[in-house]
Amino acid sequence: MQGRYRPLGASSTGDGAAFARGFRLPAGILVILALVLAPLGPARPASDAAPVVTVTQARPAEIVIEVPVTGSLVAREEVMVNPRIGGRIITALHADVGDRVARGDLLAELDRELLEVQLAQAEAEKARAEAAVKQARSQIQQAQATRDNARITLERNRKLRENGTISQAVLDRSETAYRSAEAALRAAENGLAVAQAQLRLAEARLRMARINLGYTRITAPVAGTIARRNARLGAVAMAGPQPMFSIIARNEIVAEVEVLETDINTIHPGDPVRLEIAGVGVVEGRVRLIPPTVDRRTRLARVRISLPPRPGLKTGAFARGRIRAARFTALTVPVSAVLSEGGEDYVLVVGTDDVLKRRSVRLGAVWRGRRQIIAGLKEGERVLLRAGPFFQEGDRVRPVLEATMPHPGKSGTAEGQP
Repeated sequence: MQGRYRPLGASSTGDGAAFARGFRLPAGILVILALVLAPLGPARPASDAAPVVTVTQARPAEIVIEVPVTGSLVAREEVMVNPRIGGRIITALHADVGDRVARGDLLAELDRELLEVQLAQAEAEKARAEAAVKQARSQIQQAQATRDNARITLERNRKLRENGTISQAVLDRSETAYRSAEAALRAAENGLAVAQAQLRLAEARLRMARINLGYTRITAPVAGTIARRNARLGAVAMAGPQPMFSIIARNEIVAEVEVLETDINTIHPGDPVRLEIAGVGVVEGRVRLIPPTVDRRTRLARVRISLPPRPGLKTGAFARGRIRAARFTALTVPVSAVLSEGGEDYVLVVGTDDVLKRRSVRLGAVWRGRRQIIAGLKEGERVLLRAGPFFQEGDRVRPVLEATMPHPGKSGTAEGQP
């Protein structure tokens, strides 16, 4: 037995294979022992062990701030047409929904028989008042003549009295007659003033009768398109919450969209808007009106968007799109380079020694995959493009700029992966 098997301690120079043969070990264990006892190859440099990562440089880029909006089309100015005289029956209708009308076009007619009678009465009252004025003027002329005669008589009697030709009683009667003539003249003048006032009243009543009669013809106050018609033949026209007609003034249609209160201060009148309108397509417009208030319940503000004339625009149609609130150039990095942890936003900066450093940043707007950097980075600094969660500060990497990174299918190394 000793001649066949060599003691374990007796072999000082034998290799692993001879040792294994002496003990007749299984083949699998022999392979493992051969690998363990094989001489180690040359050591790889430490730098080759660092993972290859894609980096990008912070650089200026255009940023566009867009505010999403939804809303409906409305009339820029909707004019309500109500009857200006109530209690009259609608006898004729001359316009319907969708009709285009010019200012002054006849829309409807009301019953006017009683108003025509009132007009005739007013005309008669005016004629009577005019006759009264003429009569008062004639009375004034008569009173003036009487007074003039009384004055002449008084002056003559005063001279005769001085000569002793007439008595004092005759002179006193002359003075009394003159004063009576003066009073009669003043009364006639007052009568003329009363007659003239009556004439003005009759003229006012006549004008009112003519206006009321004209109100039986309902006309369009502005040019536009009839949006609604509530008038019906035989109905009594009354002013109320339901107008007879509603007109889209000048056929101008705008979009009324809702904007969050957090975005309302970022938009300004004149900002370009791109809307997609149901049944029409994409329409370009501009911000026309920004309200000074926000709805307390919904926390939304209703902004008016002016639209160019275009066939197919109809009030009530749904619209959605974006308001381009601002366009500027700012320092940016790709969105994938920004990480967040514990309420802090940061990027992993690749230093000159290829060691990662964590850098807090203050972020701004996002546009087309890039994030605005307000503070924390300088132009040209290299940051880890992606796979940031797999790294931490102090890790050494082998950076490759994103423009020069080899295609994964050719290099066998996935972009942004260690």
